[in-house]
Amino acid sequence: MYLYIYDSFLNNKKYFNTLNKLENRLADLEIKGKICRLSILKNMKEVIEEGIEQGIKTIVAVGDDQTFSKIVNIVADLDITLGYIPISDKSKVGQILGIPPADQACEVLAQRLVKKLDLGKINKQYFIDSVTITNSDVVLEFGKYKISPITKNSLISICNLGFLTSNQSIYKSNISNPTDGLLEAVVAVGKSSVFKKIKTINQSIFPFKKIKIGSDGEPATIIIDQQAVSKTPVEIKVAPNKLNVIVGSNRLF
Repeated sequence: MYLYIYDSFLNNKKYFNTLNKLENRLADLEIKGKICRLSILKNMKEVIEEGIEQGIKTIVAVGDDQTFSKIVNIVADLDITLGYIPISDKSKVGQILGIPPADQACEVLAQRLVKKLDLGKINKQYFIDSVTITNSDVVLEFGKYKISPITKNSLISICNLGFLTSNQSIYKSNISNPTDGLLEAVVAVGKSSVFKKIKTINQSIFPFKKIKIGSDGEPATIIIDQQAVSKTPVEIKVAPNKLNVIVGSNRLF
C-alpha cells in the first residue's frame, strides 16, 4: 500500500485541478493509496510513523524538492521505499532522478524501478541533495589534507545528488552520482561584478567519504538541502546505499 503525503502548500486552491488530474491517473494505473494532506494540525513525522505502524512500505512525497528532502531525513533509517511526485517542472531532484512533473510522474511510480541511493549525513542529519557554505573563512579537512578557499567570493558545496557545475552546456552530464559511495566537495572561486553579483570563474572538485569543516573566525552558516541551517564545525560523511528510491529510466546517473 502507498502513502501519498501532500505538502501543505498544495492546500491552495490553485492546485486543485493538478491534484485531481494526478489522482485520476493514479487510479487508472491502479496505484492509489492513502492520501494525507499536511497542515498545521498534521505533522509530517507523526503521519509517517502512523503509516509505518499500519504496514505502509512505500511513501510518496508530493510537492517540491524541499518536501522530498524533509521526508528523506525522516525515513532514512526506516525499511521503506520512497517515491516522488514533483508538482513543478522546475524540480532539480526530479530532473536528476528522471521523474517528470505532476500526473506524468505516475508512470514512473507504476514502473517501480527502485535504486538504492547514497545519502549525505551532516552530524546527525541526513541530506539527499547538497549542503552549501558561502563563508570563505572555513577549512576542509580530508584525513591528512586541509583545504581553505583563497578568495572572499568562494562558494563551497557538498554534493550527493546535485549538479557539479553551473555551466549550462555540460551540467546535465556533470552530476554527483548518488550510487558511487562518495560525496563531492565543490569549491568554486567567484568574481564580483559592479552589480555585486558573483560569477563562478573556476572550481575544484574533491571526492570523499568523510570530511570535517571548521572555520578560522566566526562559525560559518551551512544550508542543508536549501532549507535546514547548521553551523560549523561539522562532520559530513556518506551513508552508502541508504535509501530505496523509485527512479525513472531517464535519470541522469
